[in-house]
Amino acid sequence: MPEQPKKKPTLLLMFDLNWSVHDAPHPFTGPSTPQDWAFIDPREYLDWHLEMGNNAIFLQAYTYGGYAFYPTRLGPVPPGPGRELLPRLYELAQEAGLPFWSYFCVGADVAMSAYRHDWVIPESRRNWWHGFLAPESPWADLFCARVEEFLEQFPVDWILFDWFCYGDLDSGFHMQPAWFVKQPFREIIGREMPEDSSQITPEESLTYKREVLARFFARIRKTVKETSPATRIAFNPPYWKPADPLWVNHPMVNESDGLLAEYSKPETLQWLESVRRPEQQIIATPINVEGVVEEEVMLEWAEKGYVLNGYIWGTPPRLQPHPSLQPKGEAIRRAFHRIALQYS
Repeated sequence: MPEQPKKKPTLLLMFDLNWSVHDAPHPFTGPSTPQDWAFIDPREYLDWHLEMGNNAIFLQAYTYGGYAFYPTRLGPVPPGPGRELLPRLYELAQEAGLPFWSYFCVGADVAMSAYRHDWVIPESRRNWWHGFLAPESPWADLFCARVEEFLEQFPVDWILFDWFCYGDLDSGFHMQPAWFVKQPFREIIGREMPEDSSQITPEESLTYKREVLARFFARIRKTVKETSPATRIAFNPPYWKPADPLWVNHPMVNESDGLLAEYSKPETLQWLESVRRPEQQIIATPINVEGVVEEEVMLEWAEKGYVLNGYIWGTPPRLQPHPSLQPKGEAIRRAFHRIALQYS
């Protein structure tokens, strides 16, 4: 019986338009503004990704900054051709037979945090100036409406839902009293919401956050599956440590199509391996806080069938990695081309 060919792993180093890197008047990396990447040529964007060794294409539907790369009716868009970047790129990817991945940031939207301060979780601006939007607030309605609007037009293969968290990327954030907390607190905890967070125990805070995030996950998943049943979903909390009490046996972990480990530490990947269902895809990131993982590690991940999903930043309007990041990009490019040869 002939040997079955090995399944090609998905290789995706994305030029991340969420961010812009600046050297003057002082070094600064922050959320991109609508005009920063508005004039990218879709063909150039596609060609850059193919040159890097990608076999899938990625572009944000909505950026973390709060604007969209398609003609949305539910938020800001870039000037000029920027609003057509995703439609044109989606068309080019289909012509090339390439899977299309897109993106929404669940926990943060720089624009909406400025426009709707009353939707922001109290104390969440302490570590992040924009704060984090509350899933109990009207933000959840707007967010799901955006996802539905997008998928009606572009039934993409995957959506990465980033920063799926409550109040901070650190899962230890202690919940705070707020107008939007009163009713769900009563439903989940079984008593009236106190006026001071010190009167909420750590156990109550954890129970509350788990349930609120479970409800939001269920809404997002239902929206996706009813609008575009074939679209697969993955969420990035991120996982700072394995078996975090916030996520153990959580619906997001149990029912997502992909388990994304942005900081792909061995212990985190081992935990995800131990809890994943057979049909769930592990998504590993070939960068970490120390730089790029070794090429041999990427080869091992590919052998295990992981998706390799990295990202790199640049200075607008040029579609080039920032000079400080170019060695990392080149290392991943070499590894991706080597992996592709093994599966050709």
